[in-house]
Amino acid sequence: MSIVSLKEMLSRATQEKYAIGAFNIVNHLTARAVMDACIEKKSPVIIQMSVKTVKQMGLEETVRTIIPMLESAPIPATLHLDHCTDVDFAKACIDAGFPSIMIDASKKSLDENIRITQEIKAYGAAKGVCVEGELGAITGVEEDIVVSDDDGRLADVDSSEKYTKETGVDAFAPAIGTAHGLYKGDPIIDFDRLQDIRKISSSPLVIHGGTGLSDDTFRKLIQLGGSKINISTAVKIAYLTSIRSFLNENPDVSEPLKLDAYVTSAIKDMVYKHISLFGSEGKAW
Repeated sequence: MSIVSLKEMLSRATQEKYAIGAFNIVNHLTARAVMDACIEKKSPVIIQMSVKTVKQMGLEETVRTIIPMLESAPIPATLHLDHCTDVDFAKACIDAGFPSIMIDASKKSLDENIRITQEIKAYGAAKGVCVEGELGAITGVEEDIVVSDDDGRLADVDSSEKYTKETGVDAFAPAIGTAHGLYKGDPIIDFDRLQDIRKISSSPLVIHGGTGLSDDTFRKLIQLGGSKINISTAVKIAYLTSIRSFLNENPDVSEPLKLDAYVTSAIKDMVYKHISLFGSEGKAW
């Protein structure tokens, strides 16, 4: 089927109270593994890429290889650019054919964040590109973006209402206490804040920092309106850990395809787990 818009995917998920995994792939192998797992489970999927990964693969190469993979899949799928802080690069990705992007101006003032988001929303509108925006500061490290605990701040309800109404974003990521990377101890998540934001936001809600959250936390976040959950660190852990395990267990193997198959299986297992938690299995249309 053709690529489905992020807005349509998340609107359905919000209405039916499940979430769609946005898996940050790092290369073609991880993209294929995530796609195959979701196809097997008949789950919608968001293939997500950081700016760093897109630049590593090359923008034109990314679009030329990943988009056809999604278009040929028998499930709803889209390609999404994650945490782009560079307006010019966001526009370049839109021009190249990205169907969905996140513009992250969350470190700016509220008014400047709104202005930048409006600019990207207007730029992508002619091509039907969906836009995600963020308010507040989600701590931790996401690729080369670092937000310390001292800089972290949660999204307040009034600002969230102003931001979503004035930007018209197709997906909204409010900071509620989750963090990028691996958690040190139990995260303190403001569920009441998420519930209050859900009441005033017409935009589907995004949960960043999904790796390491408990099963109960995932379920509660989805029940309160989280319809897109970002999974990045778990992909990297599955990828690197499986490579190390295979090489340690098979020091004499000289066939790279055996390594690829082992790594693919590990990534698929990780995706299966999240699909089950998110309630998206069988939700393809």
